Amino acid sequence: MARKCRKVVKIAKEIGDRRVGKVLQAIFSREKKAYMDDSRTYNEMIEEVHARIEERHSIISELKTFVGGPILDECLADLKDAEDADFADIGRLLQMSHAAAIKVGEKCRIINKLKKL
Repeated sequence: MARKCRKVVKIAKEIGDRRVGKVLQAIFSREKKAYMDDSRTYNEMIEEVHARIEERHSIISELKTFVGGPILDECLADLKDAEDADFADIGRLLQMSHAAAIKVGEKCRIINKLKKL
């Protein structure tokens, strides 16, 4: 490999193989692992937001049983706004998780092609 490709040479030394196919396979394997970790992180964040929504929803349900007043109505409105914001967060996190899963699939296909070489 050329000396201009310092990063490629560094990876070749790390994996102990200087063949270009193996180096590329190692690079894409690392990217695949990173995207899998991202997807796992997004899914954990989604579970945390779901827990917050469930807790907030139970609080809203309990507060609705009390006789309303302007202060209570204002608190309920704030809680509902926060709940709507959490739903928006879940949507965004689902999109990011889906995108990461798609990228994992792309990296798997590239790795499989490189293995056939």
